[in-house]
Amino acid sequence: MIGPRTTRRGLLKLGGAAAFTTAAGAGALTALPADAGDKAPPVSFYLGSYTSAGGPGIARGHLDPATGAATVEATTARISEASWLTTSPAGSILYAISEQSRGTISALTPSLSVLKTTPTGSGPAHVTVHPGGNFLFVSAYGGGSTVTHPIATDGTVATASDTRKQGSGSHAHQVVVDPTGAYVLSVDLGVNKIFAYSLDGTSGRLSEVGRTTMPAGSGPRHLAFHPGGDFAYVANELNSTVTVCSWADGVLEPGQVLDAAPKTGVTNYPGEIIVSADGRFVYLTNRGTNTVGVFAVGDDGASLTRIAAPTCGGDWPRHLALDPAGTWLHVANQRSGTVTRLPIDPATGVPGAVAGSLAVPGVAQILI
Repeated sequence: MIGPRTTRRGLLKLGGAAAFTTAAGAGALTALPADAGDKAPPVSFYLGSYTSAGGPGIARGHLDPATGAATVEATTARISEASWLTTSPAGSILYAISEQSRGTISALTPSLSVLKTTPTGSGPAHVTVHPGGNFLFVSAYGGGSTVTHPIATDGTVATASDTRKQGSGSHAHQVVVDPTGAYVLSVDLGVNKIFAYSLDGTSGRLSEVGRTTMPAGSGPRHLAFHPGGDFAYVANELNSTVTVCSWADGVLEPGQVLDAAPKTGVTNYPGEIIVSADGRFVYLTNRGTNTVGVFAVGDDGASLTRIAAPTCGGDWPRHLALDPAGTWLHVANQRSGTVTRLPIDPATGVPGAVAGSLAVPGVAQILI
């Protein structure tokens, strides 16, 4: 969802770089030298993008861990509107949604060969895989439902085993498995609720165990757990806030609420929210102010303090991700069609000035 006056589909036509090129072309950053020596090995990444905005669909490449520079090695346009990607627990299979009215979920090899494409709910917005590797969950934004798919032994996606409708006006935006693997949470922007389910590992069906009601008009979009597992942070798209929630035994309880960005008079729509691996910092994309919200974590995860809001270096930051070392923050800017990279100060957690960018029209996600 991108706000009350802008449709998801209409947004895809806005902005974006004129063309996308692979590592040999004008859009890419410098590749790693052949004699890398004792340098840390490159880090693999995938990009998801909107083909209707000129994007490549799915791209695969590597990051230089020292400079953060990104190089694209391969692309495929076989998956239209590939706005969200995830991998199997072992990383051997890539899964991609196609965000269309007749939504699909596809399984691909790491080399981007499509193994199988399976119908799923209408307008899928997010996909995640259970850590056990046997099931995959899709949030069907257009269909207002959470869809469960069994995963076959070869990694391909089987026909849905369950579709949980979440009520009139539902727009399921994200589905997350809790740190224990016991619960599945569906973040629903349309009805301002977060549904908690348990999974029957035999039938592949979900059973509701609880629901958390967020303030009317808040529009919960995405949720991220603290590594300790006792707290989660919710990005609320429509009222531009972040909510700190406690989590225990399938119960999500809202607590502290903070503004996502400083008040500037610009209407702001938070997008993605992530937590650093060490649990010290939370990062948030702010679409509108075009900044990255940086929050320091306190009280073992129970509180947040916004400490910075640096520019993202692009327009409409939809997604962001940290590299494994936590030294670089990569931001996918949908409207400007760029993936920018910002160095992270290891002491303060605050990103520095943009160090470079990669042209990717209609970019929606960077998966590292």
